[in-house]
Amino acid sequence: MIDTILSQSVGNYIAIWKLVLYALFFGLWCWVGQWQDKDTLFVRTNRTFWNNLYLGCGVVTLFLWLILPTVFWVGFLLFFVAWLTLEITYVLHRNARVKEVERIFTPDHIKTLFSKDKRQKETKQRLSFISAHNNELPVPYRQDPEYDGYVYAEDLLYQLCLQRVSLCELIPVNETVKIRKVIDGVVSGDEDRNTAEVEPVIAYLKAVANLDTKDRRRPQSGSFAVRMNNTLIKWYINTSGSTRGEQLILEKQEDTKTLKMDAIGFNPDQLEQVRQIVKEPSGVIVVSGGKGSGLTTTLYSLTISHDAYIQNVNSLEKKFLTDIDNITQNLLETDTKRTAARQLQTVLRRDPDVIMVGFSDEGEMAKLCTQAARDGKKAYFALNASSTFHALQEWIKMVGNSDKVAETLLGITYQKLLRKLCKSCREAYIPDPNLLKKLNLPVDKIKQFYRPPKEIEYDKKGRPIVCETCQGTGYIGRTAVLETLVMTDALRQLIRENAPISALRTQCRKDRMLYLQEQALRRVIDGTTSIQEVLRVTSEDSPEKKKVLAGETPPADK
Repeated sequence: MIDTILSQSVGNYIAIWKLVLYALFFGLWCWVGQWQDKDTLFVRTNRTFWNNLYLGCGVVTLFLWLILPTVFWVGFLLFFVAWLTLEITYVLHRNARVKEVERIFTPDHIKTLFSKDKRQKETKQRLSFISAHNNELPVPYRQDPEYDGYVYAEDLLYQLCLQRVSLCELIPVNETVKIRKVIDGVVSGDEDRNTAEVEPVIAYLKAVANLDTKDRRRPQSGSFAVRMNNTLIKWYINTSGSTRGEQLILEKQEDTKTLKMDAIGFNPDQLEQVRQIVKEPSGVIVVSGGKGSGLTTTLYSLTISHDAYIQNVNSLEKKFLTDIDNITQNLLETDTKRTAARQLQTVLRRDPDVIMVGFSDEGEMAKLCTQAARDGKKAYFALNASSTFHALQEWIKMVGNSDKVAETLLGITYQKLLRKLCKSCREAYIPDPNLLKKLNLPVDKIKQFYRPPKEIEYDKKGRPIVCETCQGTGYIGRTAVLETLVMTDALRQLIRENAPISALRTQCRKDRMLYLQEQALRRVIDGTTSIQEVLRVTSEDSPEKKKVLAGETPPADK
């Protein structure tokens, strides 16, 4: 009984050393149980099952050790063997679910535990974090409180970079966090994460971006970078509180290499036209498109084509796409009574040679840009529109004077973004002649189109073989497809006469202007993208009509 187990061999006095040993192992059992409970969240295994198994096994063996009328060491051995067997089973289970670097009690891990520097020098870092102060951060110690946050954050950013994610949102929903990703302009979801796993990630990334980690309610924004395969990738970070928890948004900063005019997506004829009007010393160029159409990138590319060492270049923007050297970038102030037009007027008083306006909130802004062009300045103006001619109508309406528009407007671009086919896995096929006829394409001259692979290949073990280049999406990267309207004397005269939009369309056709879908079909013919992608992006028809255009069988009449 209890007095037999804890007493001395002679008499009924309590053996203090037995009581201490029992209490010591009971405390150690409790501590390991707490660690295992947290670790089940980390490896995303069945928390309830392992907690119940651990608790049940421990309680039974501790109870038997205490009450069995056997030698003290027999009960101790029973408890220790059962406990050790359970922990070995759990460690093998959790190591099979995590990356090699996160496995415990492996030879490398044990070597690290007994080394003088317990920092993960043996860890194969897939990327490194660069703080807001441009300092490369070391890997935390395992015993550091931020270590778990680092491990989660490193895995998250590695996956985002590997999958070419441009935007990632971590949205708290009840006890889980929903992950929303945007890859090449297409929204995709990921497996929901546990709140306990995501909170250390947000805390670590906020610290890297030099944000207040204790404030989880007030909206905060900053930036940081990661270095992966000797490539520096910059990220914007935005956090905000909600009743369900803290929300995180990560947005990749635009690479300046993609801001060159010849990398935007102009075809050779368009590129030559646009370069000619960019060389004009004064005038207005309207860059139009819908939300998420790459409009800001095109706006930046046109602006930086000017020599900022010779000319005074300014901008007024709601949000910076990236930092541009030698250009004075002005951010719209939202916490002031001054309107956007008044702030633009302040920028124009600095007498810039080139002004770029990244948004169109007020008609007065268009009037200011038009007057600046009449005063000998160059202006680039962003405008949300559904087509080139819609943008022209809106511009005339905003300026409110057809003569001034005809005098100062140099051209209008309108664009959308198309995903580019992965050249590593795209497959060629012979298009349906009926489809070519419907698209007004020469049947005898087009031999093949390209599309993403239709069938998934599997290895000998039945696992899907994923293209390493595009990660199985079939597409990699995006390119703009653009309409370009370049002003001619005939167009200017029609604008002065307040001619209807149909007359302007007819004149543009005479000037051999191609519409957006016609430009996009060129990208299908040269293998840049697929007909399915073009129809997805450019067609405004009903789903049934899209199927007909794609060569599918039309639905039966009811």
